[in-house]
Amino acid sequence: MTYRKLLTSMTVAAGIAGNALAGDIYPSYGIQYAAKLVFDKKDTKTGAAAASLHSGQTFNTPNDDGNATMIPQTKSMAYCDPAVTPAGYETNGCYGWGMNANWYLIDLSKLKGQGLGAVWVTVSVARYAGSDPANNDIIPALTVYRGNQTLGPHMHWYPSELQGMPEFWGWLLQRDTFIKGDLFSYDSAYATTSQDLASVMGKFKLKGATQDYLTVAVGGDAKDPNTKHSVNYQLTVDVKQKQPAQ
Repeated sequence: MTYRKLLTSMTVAAGIAGNALAGDIYPSYGIQYAAKLVFDKKDTKTGAAAASLHSGQTFNTPNDDGNATMIPQTKSMAYCDPAVTPAGYETNGCYGWGMNANWYLIDLSKLKGQGLGAVWVTVSVARYAGSDPANNDIIPALTVYRGNQTLGPHMHWYPSELQGMPEFWGWLLQRDTFIKGDLFSYDSAYATTSQDLASVMGKFKLKGATQDYLTVAVGGDAKDPNTKHSVNYQLTVDVKQKQPAQ
């Protein structure tokens, strides 16, 4: 395991999966992923911990000269933001990611070489009680794509569905990563009673090497242009060989 230097408090409190390189951050890598999480076969066994990160969490990364990296907040309207609805589209739908969404890379590229053909992946975004109560009211939302966007953003419009014109910015990504029954690769807590948890789960077929990456976009689904503000969240990623109980 090529484990990078994480703060002890993060490893214990956040329940980082055994080989999840959650400390590997590339501030100017691709679309500026907030973190890359790398999973090993031992992380996929029953009973292994899930990887988890939250806003305000700090940890060290290689060559940071002692300057710890912090997991960012997102915005309360970073998912369904009317400002990013492209011209010519209906305005009563939820078409885009705002520019303040956070992006994460899940690296499963080791698993096929370790004898696995598919894994069950659960990605969840929940409210996180940070130090400022005014920022603890996220209505979480997320979209999961297959792929690693290495070419960088070309515009501040990150559509999650109904791609048309302009062209989808993340052409290296594939939508509808999980399609099994009624399970899809995007979710919002907006229509739920508590509005505090968004989660997707599905069986992910491993294709090998560079094809076994997942990109996760995290944002808030407030749908209220008068309350846009920074919000805290917790991202949890669980990768298992067997289907989790529902």
